[in-house]
Amino acid sequence: MNQMHVEFNIPAILGTQVGLTPETASDESRRMFALFLYEHGRISLGKACELGGFNQWEFAEMNRAFGIPLSVREEDLEADLARLADV
Repeated sequence: MNQMHVEFNIPAILGTQVGLTPETASDESRRMFALFLYEHGRISLGKACELGGFNQWEFAEMNRAFGIPLSVREEDLEADLARLADV
């Protein structure tokens, strides 16, 4: 899979204030980016989980913690219901 590499610098004091360490900054930034894109309707729930490295339960918990409502598209719900009907 092709990937895009994104790099940016933040002041160390800001990183420390928000609880980032050099070891966690990349993963945490990716998770926050996934949450942001999902919240603004730019990506689906599944893609947000994939990008952020979440499972759906972890993602739902992160959304709850940040007050981001989960939204499920009608076609995603229909696909889930169809899969459940086959079980």
